[in-house]
Amino acid sequence: MLGGLVSGTVAGAFGGLVSVVPEAGRTWALIPVAAVLLAFELAGRPLALIQNRRLVPQEIIPRSRFEGPFQFGFEMGTGVRTFTPTALPHALVLTVVLVGGILPGVLAGLGFGLGRVLMPLTRSLSGDPARWDRHLLGRLAWVGRFCAAGFLAALLVLLLGW
Repeated sequence: MLGGLVSGTVAGAFGGLVSVVPEAGRTWALIPVAAVLLAFELAGRPLALIQNRRLVPQEIIPRSRFEGPFQFGFEMGTGVRTFTPTALPHALVLTVVLVGGILPGVLAGLGFGLGRVLMPLTRSLSGDPARWDRHLLGRLAWVGRFCAAGFLAALLVLLLGW
């Protein structure tokens, strides 16, 4: 989760720099981009945006009792050196930069990090990781739709100021 926290804080700080642009301009820049990303996600056909397209090497983990797993978790949490099957992290960063700030950035980063923790944790606790993988792959479009709907709800709350 620390990696997500760092990424979210950086995005929130960058949002502070962008805050010199009037709020209406930032909001109207976000809406069409988020609409396109969400439309593709809700259709079950997520856009493949810029990403590293590789996984954090698992060989990092056994290097030591603390540093290896810490490095692996940090890199997974940042989302920088990993594969992301959806454009939602890009939409999240864009939202934090354009209409968020430090606190929304920190919260978004913690949420992203928590999501990155839950996936391998549930996989390892499933008892049959290979079956879990097959189950996820068979439902990946619906997982993306569910996450996109949640993102859309959160975005509406943020934009409407509820």
